[in-house]
Amino acid sequence: MEQTLAEFKTSQKLKSPRKKDKITNSWGVYDYYKYYRTHRPKLHEYVLYESVYFSIIRRVNKLLVEKLCEEGSIELPFRLGRLMTRKFVPKTYFRDGKVVTTKRIDWDSTLELWYNDKESYKKKTLLYFENKENCIVVYDKLNAIYKNKWYYGFAPGRDVKNKVREAFKSGKIAPASVFSRKEINQIKGLYDE
Repeated sequence: MEQTLAEFKTSQKLKSPRKKDKITNSWGVYDYYKYYRTHRPKLHEYVLYESVYFSIIRRVNKLLVEKLCEEGSIELPFRLGRLMTRKFVPKTYFRDGKVVTTKRIDWDSTLELWYNDKESYKKKTLLYFENKENCIVVYDKLNAIYKNKWYYGFAPGRDVKNKVREAFKSGKIAPASVFSRKEINQIKGLYDE
């Protein structure tokens, strides 16, 4: 009995390797709630339950994403930097005799090809998205005034990336310029001059 396409796709799920280094001193939303719970004001009018606290956080995050999709950049308060969208043009080039690409892999089409063509499955042939340009979210902390900027970052989730990409494709936002990967890393603070 042969597998169906759906069964083949689920059997080929790639497992990411376990991370060896864990950051234990990083705070998440629930850690902020625990801090609020121990340091909240004693008056009853300022007491927030856990569900209300998380709904406020979700609402603020939703408003931030909407503003980012409308304007293309957000200036964070207290000079903490800004979030901005930038065009990224994927490239394919040769390095040391090997083909290197910055395009994203289209796993749905790749798995469908592997299911239909056993030779490409053996060779592990990959199919890529053919976007002429992509839009990415970058955290610009060059003008931020806090210390140890190198240790802080912003990694948007998949839903934020998808909403920004949809706004870019529909023409709602137009990122200001095209940056190379080195310039983006320089904005993020990974390369210091």
